[in-house]
Amino acid sequence: MIAVIVQNRTAGYSNWGERLRGAFLVTFPALLLCLALDFVGGGVLGKNFDKIVTHYPLLLVILPGMMDLRGNVFGSMASRLTTALYLGKVRGIRDPEVTTNITLAITSSSIPLMILWVAGVLQLGFSHSAIVVLAIVVSSALFIGILLGYSTAFITVIPYRHSVDPDTIAAPLITSVADVITIPSLVYMIFFYEKHPGEFYTFTALMLALFGILILRSRFTGEYRKSFREIALVLTLLAIMEIFSGSTLEYYSKVISRVIILSIMYPSILDSVGNFSSIVAATTSTRLNLAGPSELRDKNFVADIGTILLLSPVIGILTNLIAVYVSHFVGLYGDVIWAFVITYPLLVIVNALIGIGVAYIAYTHSIDPDNVAIPTVTTISDVLGTLYVVLLAGTLA
Repeated sequence: MIAVIVQNRTAGYSNWGERLRGAFLVTFPALLLCLALDFVGGGVLGKNFDKIVTHYPLLLVILPGMMDLRGNVFGSMASRLTTALYLGKVRGIRDPEVTTNITLAITSSSIPLMILWVAGVLQLGFSHSAIVVLAIVVSSALFIGILLGYSTAFITVIPYRHSVDPDTIAAPLITSVADVITIPSLVYMIFFYEKHPGEFYTFTALMLALFGILILRSRFTGEYRKSFREIALVLTLLAIMEIFSGSTLEYYSKVISRVIILSIMYPSILDSVGNFSSIVAATTSTRLNLAGPSELRDKNFVADIGTILLLSPVIGILTNLIAVYVSHFVGLYGDVIWAFVITYPLLVIVNALIGIGVAYIAYTHSIDPDNVAIPTVTTISDVLGTLYVVLLAGTLA
């Protein structure tokens, strides 16, 4: 356990042995659970990849950004709730602050989703399929947003009550839950529309009504209005970056199809790299908010981050091995990719360093790093991860 002790402004470990033990007992199980969850989405994506490429290519343009939006919005919410818990502002899941945070998270992500949809339409052209994709994205975003909001509160508050630092598990867990829900929800919304179009549009209207109720029950004080402006601006800029990821995925989708195991691994690669980065960014953000920049020069902080990164080779190997099993399970071919196993830890380290830098820059410019660090670093992870997968596919195809 990497416990942040507010009074002493230091981590609760005195040597590497204790840190390694804490990393493998607390963080590693969370990352492993994330990996297992990711392959639910990866299996669904791999099995339906050709269908999406053929009939709903616009979803491929939106998919990386939508996965990242859900993950980073609610990962950022987890980071804010963690800080609020340490400061005594939030005490339980039913706290009005939680409802407001959920509404804030859903609302702030609506503009970027529209930007991604418009970008996809400009790239592929306007059609009836584009309207269907918009309805699928809206209904899925609202339904999953409400579910993820309360899940975020649960996996932040409960660990805190049991003396576990939520920063070490909440952000990676919620980003993985977001990924495992995002892909299946999009795919099965497609099936829902194709089989029952009338009921599908009724469901979309119901989700809009429930969202309206959440807005009415929220309390948008000056602090939350400021947070909304910060988050909405950052997410809009990040959505523009995600256009590159989605366009690249759609453009090279046929190349990836020739190394189909990479379509199964794709959500796991993006999410696991984002998980490592979000742990580092969330830890950095909390340290900055509690103790200031001097905390980042402390040897304990460096040791804590280094210990977490030592887990990356293990996660990389497990990612490939599980992908082989999943590919065989869904009737596809897959094998160990040694180039991936060797280079994956380097990708993790690069993104982790970016996470520290983003949190520090935000703090020094009077922007709450809890609001921007995780969204920024997970988006960068998506861009670099997508390029990484395309390069692997091009090399292996």
